[in-house]
Amino acid sequence: MRLKIFSRILLVFLVFLVSGLFHTQILQHRAYKIMSEKNRLRVLPLLAPRGTIIDRTGKIIAKDILSFDAAVIHSEIRDREKLVQALAELLDSTTDEVRMTIAKGRTMPYVPYVIRKDIGMQAAIQLEEIITDHPGLILQVSTRRKYFLGKAAGHITGYIGLPTQKELEKLKPYGYEISDYIGRSGVESVCDTYLKGEDGGKDVEVDHRGREVSVLGYKEPVPGKNVYLTIDSDLQEYVSEIFSDRRGAVIAMDPGTGEIRALFSSPSYDPEIFIDRKRQKERVEVMCSGVPVLLDRAVAAKYPPGSVFKLVVASGALEEGKINARTEVVCTGGITIGRRVFGCWEKAGHGVQVLSDALKNSCDVFFYRAGLAIDVEGIAQYASKFGLGNITNIDLPGEVKGVVPDRQMKMLQKKENWYPGDTANFSIGQGFLLATPIEVLRMASVFANNGNLVKPFMIRQIGDLKICPSEPISVGLGANTVDLVREGMRRCVNEQGGTGNNAASPDFVVAGKTGTAQVSGGKTHGWFVAFAPFEKPKLSVVVLDESGGLGGHYAAEIAGKVFKKAKELGLLE
Repeated sequence: MRLKIFSRILLVFLVFLVSGLFHTQILQHRAYKIMSEKNRLRVLPLLAPRGTIIDRTGKIIAKDILSFDAAVIHSEIRDREKLVQALAELLDSTTDEVRMTIAKGRTMPYVPYVIRKDIGMQAAIQLEEIITDHPGLILQVSTRRKYFLGKAAGHITGYIGLPTQKELEKLKPYGYEISDYIGRSGVESVCDTYLKGEDGGKDVEVDHRGREVSVLGYKEPVPGKNVYLTIDSDLQEYVSEIFSDRRGAVIAMDPGTGEIRALFSSPSYDPEIFIDRKRQKERVEVMCSGVPVLLDRAVAAKYPPGSVFKLVVASGALEEGKINARTEVVCTGGITIGRRVFGCWEKAGHGVQVLSDALKNSCDVFFYRAGLAIDVEGIAQYASKFGLGNITNIDLPGEVKGVVPDRQMKMLQKKENWYPGDTANFSIGQGFLLATPIEVLRMASVFANNGNLVKPFMIRQIGDLKICPSEPISVGLGANTVDLVREGMRRCVNEQGGTGNNAASPDFVVAGKTGTAQVSGGKTHGWFVAFAPFEKPKLSVVVLDESGGLGGHYAAEIAGKVFKKAKELGLLE
């Protein structure tokens, strides 16, 4: 009897055992096979290095460098709390922070999820030593962006960052993943699709402890294309050194081709604060400072140009036959228009002035007369010919266009008529007129290249593809007009009493024009625009000293130093 009962119990257990084996081996065969394969096989991404940004001399401005990252594969984690404790100690972080970071990667359980980028060589060695004790933990080799000029070229290079969910939806068709960095500004943004490259990967077989046994498949990552700029790194760094304590912009350009040699906006920022976790405090300070540090004042901010605009008014008056080289205007310190007296900056007056005198001394009264002679429509016409009121199409993001006013604009915006006093203000670069530093530089370069409007650019080659500069556009000035204005610019810098004396050099002749732009309720902006050498110009420079006072003082001095440095670097030859 007992034997029968035991036999029946044994039979029941046998039935359960066979049923379990049948369920596991037959019914769930495919599922368990996949799980087994996933434990044995591992797909590791091989990130493509981003392309390098290089200056005109071959110096590296931005490049990807080797980075060691701590990552986990969620499906392989056995003891989560033990892993959290180990990583917190290794990465000098709190357990809560590590736990939350690990949790974010649960949506991708079978691929490596980066817990901390760029942990450093020492931490990487320590991590390698504990990997076998913590299944699911891996050391991943990737790249980190290095900006070698830092703040000196922040607005040129721009910076990179991870895409938002909305951005990722748009970029998915182009091969972007959530872990891919994208260009946020500057050249990084303009050339993002070329710099990005194409990621690769490898299929590896691992043992039960997660150690790599063999490579089953491999796809080579394709590096991004290199981008070559017209920028001279040495000049760029020098400009940032001598101007970084001010607010404004400095641009240096080859007036014949439009190639940008230096472009600096101040205040600036170091692009690495957006990718280096250790510099998060700096990033917060930049974003919350109340000062628009990320604003590229060289191309994306507009100001009243002040007296540098007199170059345009002089050209228009000469072309329209309203003045010539011998036309005399007596400056007694002001002029009465209607019921208002419009004063000259020299309250005692400049006396008798011809055009070259007026440009040398920046005589307001002379240009009031010249502007009234060609009227608002004539001034606006010539301003447009010189490219003002339009973007230059420089290869940087965020460029804005200035404002060239006229009667219609004032009526539409202010609901007011245009008065002769408005024309007088317009004649000396005040009133409703606004321009960006890059617009002003292109405008003044017309007198350095025999009357042509060039397109400024700084990207000269992408990979093997060379970028051809755009053909200059003639402004339509007569040779006599260009020569007369050039002579006034030469006297402005090189003759005693000229407003631009601070830019003069004993080694070559600089020609330029100062400007002091009044701002309602604030300090005046100082402008200076110039080119050198006078006989065969190789470089034109604009300096905007925001809220810095008279253009003939600091702005002209800065430009003079830039020309001197350019001479040392062989840029004036």
